[in-house]
Amino acid sequence: MSGDGRPRGRARNMRCPGFPVAAVQPIYCRRYEGRSAAGAPRMRFGEAMWNKIKSAALYVLVAVCFGSLIFNVIGGGSRGKIIKVSYWGTNLPYKYALEEVARRYNAFQSEYEVVVSQEDAGNYRTWMSAQLAGGNASDILMTTPVYADADAMNGYLYELTDALEQPNPYNEEEELWSESFAGSYLTQVQDKNQPGRWNCVPTSTVSVRIVINTEMLAAKGLDIPDESWTFSDFRRICEAFEADGMTAMEIANGQYISYMVSWMQDIFCNQVMYEDIVSWDVNGNGQIDAEEIARVFLSDEVALDLTDNSEYASVLNFMKTWSRYWGEGYNSRKDTSENFLRQKVPMMFSGSWGVAGIELTLGNENPEADKTNPYKKFDYISLPFPRLERVNYIDAQHSFEFPGLKEDLPLQELGEASGCFCIPASVERAGKLEGVLDFLYFLTSREASAVMADMAYSIPVVTGVDVDDIMRDYLPPENSESLRMRFGLQMLADGTAEEYHFKQMQMFLMDGSGSISIGTLCKNVQQKYLEVTSQLAEDNEWEF
Repeated sequence: MSGDGRPRGRARNMRCPGFPVAAVQPIYCRRYEGRSAAGAPRMRFGEAMWNKIKSAALYVLVAVCFGSLIFNVIGGGSRGKIIKVSYWGTNLPYKYALEEVARRYNAFQSEYEVVVSQEDAGNYRTWMSAQLAGGNASDILMTTPVYADADAMNGYLYELTDALEQPNPYNEEEELWSESFAGSYLTQVQDKNQPGRWNCVPTSTVSVRIVINTEMLAAKGLDIPDESWTFSDFRRICEAFEADGMTAMEIANGQYISYMVSWMQDIFCNQVMYEDIVSWDVNGNGQIDAEEIARVFLSDEVALDLTDNSEYASVLNFMKTWSRYWGEGYNSRKDTSENFLRQKVPMMFSGSWGVAGIELTLGNENPEADKTNPYKKFDYISLPFPRLERVNYIDAQHSFEFPGLKEDLPLQELGEASGCFCIPASVERAGKLEGVLDFLYFLTSREASAVMADMAYSIPVVTGVDVDDIMRDYLPPENSESLRMRFGLQMLADGTAEEYHFKQMQMFLMDGSGSISIGTLCKNVQQKYLEVTSQLAEDNEWEF
């Protein structure tokens, strides 16, 4: 193992140089002969998506006439052993991209056939747990590090640690699979109950930005902001539109799975509390991990103040006051794009995952769609959150001071490793481990990562993958490897704790009946942190 916790070591396969000697060998003892991600012709998203749409229409037509035939075409045939990949979500670009990765894999080998299955996001964890417990789960499952750690404790998952010590046969021959991941992404997903063990691997990350309709700003005679814009710049834009009775920005806070307000909380807290956060990195590995978070809450030496007089509370009070610009009904809204796309609001808070929808809807890369597209094209940019200032004026009556603000800190707008996949232990018993692991290698290769970036606008966690111009805004700056703390109970426990935090934030942000005070919010969140970290310390025998 390396000093940063990543697997190390290499065993050479003398029959097939550059490939690992392992219990599970890659299907082919040669590198895939198709061009690598760097050398492959790039298909723009609109073109790729339009081809998918046309193909889908053809499939429907054929199915009407030849029902059994289409079943074989899309994966129900007997071409080889079926490898079923399940994931959650309703994002069509992601679905098409994952299917394209499967198609490419199926094209160069015939022993296995990969099929992709989209599952209900709202019930995914319940479904996944039942499938794993029953021993009949899909061969590859989308997961989260928290879910994977829990499932590994129950013996439901195949451990990937040894495989990570081998070269990925679909990348450079001498590069270990572990070495192909950028930054700390692989370290982030190691088993928090058993450090040095890996139960899943990431395929992407995400980031969040303010998306701005530059044409609407220009029509009001407003300067177009750039990446250095501050909250004062943001406020002037909001006031200009508010004067005409318009909402300035859309934010969706209707479901915890989107994390939008949690993102905002983290971005601001990390600016305001950065000096404290640096002191919490006890092991010096450049990230605040679960044990360090537990230390913050349980140790007498280090403490995080979440009372109503804390910097944390100041940030939350600032957010609630700022919400006057967010648009009515943000606590029940699940999507921000419709009013933005219809040019009813000039700005929206969205993530990199929303770019595909914008591009597809506006028809920016699909001329054939222009004939029937009800949405008018417009120019837009994506900017990081406006930087906080030491004194931030929301209006004439409300201002907020942050004397400890770290002004030159790169904004923490980039997420952790995501798009994680795991292999159930039942796969080995079914005799399909060789093929399943081989496809997971391919899914995390540079070629597959380029496909996901092109078609789904996902941000790759594999090094050396180029992205389209529009996605470059969402990539991290070179100096973004700075410390940060997540304040929404993410990655500490199962989703129930995180959902609890989300609902507390909803009640705090609302006005009138059902709302809670800043004091109640801080008290409840502090108590939940103490419960979660105490349980983690007990389970892992941490002593502080």
